[in-house]
Amino acid sequence: KSLEIARTKPRIDEAAAKAARPKMAGQPVTNPLSQTGPSHMAPSADGLQFFTPGQAAQASQPGHLGPQPGSMGQMGGPAIGGQIGGQMGQMGQGSMGGPIGGPIGGPIGGPSQAGSFPPPNYSYDDDVDNEPPLLEELGINVEHILLRMQGVALFKKLDEEILRDADLSGPLMICLTLGLALLLAGKLQFGYVYGLAAGGSFGICCLINVMSQKEGIDLYRTMSILGYGLIPIVFLAIFGIIVSLKSSFGSIMAAICIAWATASSSRFFAIAIHMQDQRWLVAYPVGLVYTFFTLITIF
Repeated sequence: KSLEIARTKPRIDEAAAKAARPKMAGQPVTNPLSQTGPSHMAPSADGLQFFTPGQAAQASQPGHLGPQPGSMGQMGGPAIGGQIGGQMGQMGQGSMGGPIGGPIGGPIGGPSQAGSFPPPNYSYDDDVDNEPPLLEELGINVEHILLRMQGVALFKKLDEEILRDADLSGPLMICLTLGLALLLAGKLQFGYVYGLAAGGSFGICCLINVMSQKEGIDLYRTMSILGYGLIPIVFLAIFGIIVSLKSSFGSIMAAICIAWATASSSRFFAIAIHMQDQRWLVAYPVGLVYTFFTLITIF
C-alpha cells in the first residue's frame, strides 16, 4: 500500500502543476527584442507584455510618427519637460540669438550702400624715385674704377680712401681684356691668366702680412691692386697683335711694361697699408708676378 501511495503522489503533483500554468494557447509568440515602443506592448493576465499585430500595423502606416506628444510628458514628467523646454528657449532667444545673430545679421543681412566701403590704403616702404642705381647696389663704383685706372696708366696720385675701397670689377675686366688680346694674337691663355692672378695674389698677400709691422692686408685688396697693375701688360698684349714681340724691340717693351706695372702696384700697396719705407721690398715679389704675365704675353 505504501508503494502505491509513493507512485501516485508524483502524478498528483504533476497534474496540479499543469493546472496552475496559464493557458496561452492561441496567442502568437514574438521576439521581445523586435518591440518598437511601449505602446506596442499588450499586458497579459500574469503581468507580462506581448506584441500585438494590430498595433504594429498601425505603427507601420506613413501617417503614424511614433508616440504621441503626451507620451513624452508621461515618460519624463512635467518637471523634466519644463526644464528642457526652458533651456532650449534660453538658447534660441538669449545666448545664440544675441552674439551670433547680431554680428551676422548686421554686416551680411543689412542693406549695402554705395560708397560705404573705405578706400584701399596702398603704402610702400621703398621710394621708387629715390632708389640708388643698380651699380651702386652691387657695390660697383665706376668713378673709383676710372680713378684707379688713371692712377696706373697716368701715374696719378690717389687718396688712401680710394685704395681702401677695393673692388674686383675692374681687375676682372682687365684680365678679360688681356685674355682677349692674347686670343687675337693666336694664344688661348685664359686659364693661365686667371690661375696666375689667383696664385700671385695669395703669395703677395702672405708676404706683405709677414713684412708689415703696422697693419696687414686682406686677399681681396691684394687681388684688386695687382689686377689694376696689369694695365701695362694689357697694352703690351695689344701691341703684340700688330708687331711680334719675339725680338729685341719686344724685349725692351716688355721690360718697360714690367717696370711700369711694378712701380704702380708697389705705390698702391705702400699707400694702402702705410709701408712707405718698405715699398721697394714689396716691389721685388710684385715685379716677379708681372714678369710671369709678360712671359705668357710674349711666348
